[in-house]
Parts: sequence; C-alpha cells; structure tokens
Amino acid sequence: MKSHARLYASLFSCVVLAQWAAPAQASAGCLVQGNALNPSGVNPSTVGNWMDEEGLGTRIPAARAPSGQFYNIPLSPREEAEAAAKGEAGWKGWGYAELGGLAVSGDERSQGFRNYKDLKSGAYLNSFAVTGEDKANARYVEAIGGGVGMLDQFYCLQFGRYNDWKVSAFYDSLPQVFTTTYRSLWSGAGTGNLTLNGLTPGGSASAATTQTNIRNALATTENSELEVVRKTAGVRFDMNLTDAWKIYASFVNEKRQGARPFGAVFGGGGGGGNMEVAESIDYDTHNFAAGLQFSDSVSSFNFSATASFFRNDIDAMTFQNPLYITLNGITGLNPGSFTQGRIDLAPDNEHYNIKGEYARAFPNFYKGKLTATVALGTMRQNDKLVTPTEYSLSGGTVTAGGRSLANVWNTPGALSRDSADARIDTLLADLGLVLKPVSGLDVNGKLRYYETRNSMQYQSCNPLTGQWGRLLNDGSGLSLVTANTTAGVNPAGTSANAYNAVGCNLDAARALNLSPASGNVPIASVPFDYQQFNASLSGDYRLGKASSLNATLERETFNREFRERDETWEDRFKLGFVDRGTIDGMIRLSYEFARRRGGEYDPNPYEAFYSASLGPVPSANAVAMPSWLHSINQFRAFDLADRNQNVLNARVNYAFHEVLEGAVTLQAKDAEFPGQLGRTGHQKSNSATVDMSYQAGSTAVVYGYYTYQRSAMEQAGVQPNSCTLNNTYYFYSNGQVLMTVRGAPAPVVPAGLTLVSTQNVTAANWSSLCGAASPTSPLFPDSRGWDVASKDRNHVIGAGVKYDFGKVRLDTNFTRTLGRTQINYTYNGAALDMTPVQAALAGGGPSDLSFAQNIFDASVLVPINKNLTMRFLVRYETGKTRDWHYDGVATNPMPANNALYLDAGPQDYRATVVGVLFQVAL
Repeated sequence: MKSHARLYASLFSCVVLAQWAAPAQASAGCLVQGNALNPSGVNPSTVGNWMDEEGLGTRIPAARAPSGQFYNIPLSPREEAEAAAKGEAGWKGWGYAELGGLAVSGDERSQGFRNYKDLKSGAYLNSFAVTGEDKANARYVEAIGGGVGMLDQFYCLQFGRYNDWKVSAFYDSLPQVFTTTYRSLWSGAGTGNLTLNGLTPGGSASAATTQTNIRNALATTENSELEVVRKTAGVRFDMNLTDAWKIYASFVNEKRQGARPFGAVFGGGGGGGNMEVAESIDYDTHNFAAGLQFSDSVSSFNFSATASFFRNDIDAMTFQNPLYITLNGITGLNPGSFTQGRIDLAPDNEHYNIKGEYARAFPNFYKGKLTATVALGTMRQNDKLVTPTEYSLSGGTVTAGGRSLANVWNTPGALSRDSADARIDTLLADLGLVLKPVSGLDVNGKLRYYETRNSMQYQSCNPLTGQWGRLLNDGSGLSLVTANTTAGVNPAGTSANAYNAVGCNLDAARALNLSPASGNVPIASVPFDYQQFNASLSGDYRLGKASSLNATLERETFNREFRERDETWEDRFKLGFVDRGTIDGMIRLSYEFARRRGGEYDPNPYEAFYSASLGPVPSANAVAMPSWLHSINQFRAFDLADRNQNVLNARVNYAFHEVLEGAVTLQAKDAEFPGQLGRTGHQKSNSATVDMSYQAGSTAVVYGYYTYQRSAMEQAGVQPNSCTLNNTYYFYSNGQVLMTVRGAPAPVVPAGLTLVSTQNVTAANWSSLCGAASPTSPLFPDSRGWDVASKDRNHVIGAGVKYDFGKVRLDTNFTRTLGRTQINYTYNGAALDMTPVQAALAGGGPSDLSFAQNIFDASVLVPINKNLTMRFLVRYETGKTRDWHYDGVATNPMPANNALYLDAGPQDYRATVVGVLFQVAL
C-alpha cells in the first residue's frame, strides 16, 4: 500500500468581515445544523461561545432539574443585541462570523479521519450568523452556516412573523468515506459503466495466467477512496390560520452520489468468480409533506399527508470482468466470452402515507383523555426488469437435459413480466385512554394494530422455453428445474425437459405429477405479510409527594404469512419505581419480564414457491432428495424463536455538594433462547455508566463520564452430511457417520470407536430421519455440529473542562472509545472431514475484532475587544482497527485464481488539526 505523505501548511491570515450579533429572542429553528467543529450547531444569539454570568445554573447553589441534575449554563447573548432590541422602530440587524486558517497534518486522508467530516489545510470559514428583527411588526429573519465550501457544510435561512407564519430553508452535505485503500482496476466509478484499465475483459488464456496478469496490474495500482456524499436541501412553511388552526407544508430533496465497495459474482451457487467492484451511487429522493392542525381547550386534531419519491439515476451498472471464470450447469460455452457483468441497482419507488390523529379531554369523566390515530400507507415500485443475460449463449446447453440456451434468454420475452409491479400496503390504528379513577392514580389503556399487505407475485419461468427457474449471473450459472431421470423415480422415458412442454402454466406443470431433480429451485417470489396487535394496560400511583410506583402489562401478537410460525405472542410485565425525596437527587428503578411463544413451527413453509411443489418427493435412489429439506427441524429463526427476557434498569442521581453532582446508570439484560439450533442459550447485555459534573458558576465547569458495556451471544448449527435413499448408514460412538450402498458388507470399525447403530434410509422414513439433527441422523448428525460464542466489550470515557482565566478562556474535551469482539467456536474436525492442516488453520476462532479511537479538542479563546475574539484550536485524533476480514488483503489481494479482493479495509491513523480563527461581531 502506498503510504500517505504528511502535509503541512502555514496558517492563513484572517480577513476581517463585518458581522452582526443576533437578539436572544430570535427564532431557534436553525439551531440543529452542525458539523465536526460545530457539534452543537450555530446559535445566532451568542458570540464568543461562553457561559452567561447571569444565566440559569451559574449561581451557587447551581440550578437543578427535578431529577437533581444541573441545568446547562446558557451562552451569553451580545449586549448590543439586547440594547438594539429595545431601541428604535424598524429593522435592526446583527451578525458574526468565525474564520481564519487550519493546518492539518498526519494521516489526514485516511478513512477513519475523513469519515463524516471534511477538514483540510487552508483558509476556513467555520461559521457565521446573520439576523434581523422588526419588533414593531414582529418580523424577523435569520441565516446561519458553517464549513463553507466543504463537504460537511451547512446553511439555514428562516424568516417570518412571530406567532403568525414562518418559512425555513436549509442545505447541508455530509461525506461518508467507506475506504481509502481500494485498488480499482476500472475507470468510471460513480457512473453506470466500469471499464478495465489495461486488463483483458474475460481474462486471458487460462485462470492461472489471468491471476498473474491481475496481480501485476495491482502492483502498480495506487490506493483510491470510495465515498458517498449526501446533500440535503429543504423548505418548510408554517402558518397559524387562527388561534386554533395551523397548516404546514414542506419539501426535502436528498441526493447521494459516489461509490462504495460491492460484491460481484459469476457462475452459480457459490460462484465461479468473485470480486469487489465499486457500486455507483446516484440517488435522488424527493419528500413532500403537508398537514392541518387544530387544538382548543378540549380537543385537538392533526391530519398529515406525506409522499416520497426515490429515483436511482443509474438503473443498472455494467462492469468489465477481469477474471477467467468457471461456469456452472452449462456446457459448450467459452468462459472467456463473459467479458462483462451487470448489477441491477436499487429500483425507483414511491411511498405515500396519510395519517389522522385525534385527542379529546373528558374532564368530568375521571379527568380522562382519549387519543386515536389512523394511518394508511402504500409502497410501490414498478422498475423495468433486466433480461436474464445480455449474451446470446450460442452453442451453450443446459448440462442436465441438453436444452439449447441460444437466443432464448437475452430478450425481454424471457421474463414472465416486463416490470416488477410490486406493492405493499400498510394500515395503522391506535387507540388510547387515560383516566384518573382515584387521587394519585393514573391508568392508561392502549390498543394498536398494524398490518402489511404484499401484493407482489412473480413467477420465475421463461415463456419462450417453458423452463422454470432462472439464469444466474448473466448466464454463467443457472438454477433451472428439470425432471428427475433416475431409474424408478418417474415413468420410464421421462425427459429431463418434461416440464417445458406445458409452458409456464404452473397448474399444468404440477398436474404432470413428475418428481423434479431437486426441490430447492425458486420458482416464485414469497409475498411476506404480517399483522401486529398490541394491547397494554399501565398504571402510575403516587406513593407520596416525592415517589411513585408504575406497572405495565402488555401482549404483542404477530400473525405472519408464509413464515415458519403463523403466529407468535409475547407477554410483557414491567414494574418501575421513582423516588425524589429519600436522597439529594433521584432514584429510578425498573424491571421488565417478557415471554415469547408461538404456534407450531414448520421448518419448510416455502415449498409452494420452490420446485418441490411441482411433483412428489423421489421414491428411489434419489441423490438430490435432501434438497426438499430447507431447514433443520430444531432450528429456530431469531424473530420467531421462543424467548424469555429479563431487563433490569437503575439510575441514581446524587448531589454530593451544591456544586458537585454525579449519576450512576445500570442495565442488565438477559434473553434466553431455549431452542437447540440457531440462537441458543443466553444473550446477555450489561452496561454501566458513571458521570460526574462540577459547576463553579460561569467560571469553571468540569465533567467526566465512563461507560462500560459487555454482551455475549451463543449460536449453534449442524453442517449437513449426505442422505441418499436406499443407502445404509453406519454410526459410531462419537457420532461420526460412514456411508455404504445398501447390501454392501459392513465397514470395519475404526480403532477406538464402537459401532452403535445402522440405519437404512427409505422413501417412507427419509423425512423424519434426515430432517432432524440427532446422534444418528444421516443428514445432520450431532457430530457435525458446531457452536459459536461471541463476546463484545466496549468502553467509552470522556472528560471536559471549561475555565475562565479572566483574559483567556479554555474549552476542552477528550473522548476515548474502545471496542473488542471475541469469537470462539467448537467443532468436531474429524466428523467434518477436516485435515490436520485445515483444523490448525481454523483453530478455535479468528483473531479479535477491535476498534480504538481517541479524540481531543481544545479551544483557547482570547477576547481582544467586545467585537473581536481570537480562537486557537487543536484537534488531535487517532484510530486503530483490527479486522480479520481484511487480514492479508493488502499483500495478497488474489489468493485464488477466481477470487479478487480490492479493499484492504480501515487503516490506523493519527491526524492533527491546528487553527487560528477570529470571531468578529458588530
């Protein structure tokens, strides 16, 4: 990898611009904008970013919230702004800007430092604010901005009349850097066509020669970056029609442009050619919203409508293929003829939603309040489908059955429909009632219903040939349904192409009653739907003036279409206690128990959408028979599995002194999965946070915090063996399976093992014997099982100091983040047929994943006069990542002749930003 050169630049002199400070009462609609050097945004009512001597929380004892925590000390407004606000009628304006120069050194081009920010050496306009106000007519205008001209810039403009109407407009951008160590073999990243730089499309004479050529090309290819820049702009109008009625309307446009790493595959199954390409991103999203609001002393009503239109300006991306690939299921074609591939990118789509909300108070009925919400939504996309391949495939035939592929898959006529015609409709209904039946008791009942309806139904069949299934990866592989030609399975003389004769008539294909060669070929899309229903009852009882007890009972029910479980239900009970009087602070405790169960579990609910539905299971000597089993009987999907969950939360705020307070937050979460395979055992997540804060008025503020999180997760699975009809399987005491053809002599028992069982698999018992894991399962023997345990440890520590020395003011903070993930697995290498070399390489788990980052920010403010403040800033940032996924990629990007890895992953970095900025105000 080419190392980045260190860049140093001298500081730029400041050019003083006229600026104004804003009045304290100006609208705060633009305060949410910010970037790395403006994490709290820009406040047009303050200059100097220092604490107000007369502000809330600056006196001793400091002001505290009901929880016992300090209030944040507000920033000091400009005296000129306050005076001008009381002066003559007409428009008055104020403003300020902070500008100067930055010098950035170190690994400033690394992914870790550049991600989500843009800091470069040179002149820098960090922030500005311009405001104006006409108090006599209650009119105002304000504009703020920051990072001017950079990729993380932001701006906001707002104007209007107080308590009458306002218009807000904003623009911001943000870079997301995915990698700076990508060695691209193509030109055209970010466009719809990637062309190779010097390499031969389709590879050279052989896979080995092609591998050598690619390695030579990579040796002279420099690292490049892949990033996506998000640019967002919007405008909103709000108006009060009367004291009770309001309207609003808004429009937001978001554009994302750039490229990111993406996987591309040739061949079928696991692929006969794998590589990382750069996926081009050119997204454009338009969001519209409008609403009507009503509110009086008894009732309120909101009606809103939203519409979102996503457009991908690159419908499909083509890329020239540098590999000499291998083909799957096809004969008669030259692998070198596959010179390019295609990726059909995210489709254009729309989303519409209307929502009505109503609330009414019943003061004479137990001081009750009723709330109701109804929302209707629909998501649609009708993207034009691409042809299965762009190649004629002349001379190519399907290996099974010999059917010609020539010119029958490279046309839209090979698709069962021209476009997706996909649609999902949603419905939400929510009803709540709050009552106060007795003094000190609040009771809240709530019902919520949500459903999705998926109307998309796509059949994967070529009307030109009658073949069910599809080509894979532009025709370099295939997944087609053929009839089983094993003797005794189907009637004598049955052709592998027997299904083709009835065209794409699914009922007619099933009426043939022929066993397919395999049962796992997808032939139709699965229209997943679900309905969710929640019912809850909660109560809050005040035990005294300073404490309360609350409890909640809730049941959540899911009904799902085409899932392993038609129905699941989860019962939750939560108990909480809050106390504000026992100590100088607050105690908050809660405990939650949840129990999820469901109906009967079907491991194979998708048979109607696979080739298994075309005919009966093979009845004689069928090698492909296990393809009828899509999962193991004991496996449980994560969102459907039985689960018992306990969650304990605690928080204590305590005032040690009138200027010193602290808090401790704890959470212990334990989710138990009683299933045998899939997520198993206990998933635990425990965390603790300690934070301290010291306030000595506006002179000094010191704070610090530490957070620790620990989690663990367990999973289990079984590697399939083989399970063939009319074969006898011999099982040994360690669960290892040895297979011989029925009628053959029993094998010699290996030394040290004991023969414990034999099993003959027949058409009558294959489903029960092969569909479940057990010590003597032919397909899923326990000996071929594996267990994985994952443990995460995360630490975050931070501290900050604000101190006024009189002539100089210091504002500094430090954050350190450290995360580590450990993955361990256990397995029986002998039962998995692993050689000693393979077992040694696999070991007991990969190296730990780790991430460490340190960020130190410091600013020294030197007020020169009431309108000019000099700011010296330093930002020092380091990052270190260890990720075994990228081990060896930088030095060996092509370990096999059909596998090409171009992204070396995140690198360690160390970067420093030094700046001199001037805050100027008039």
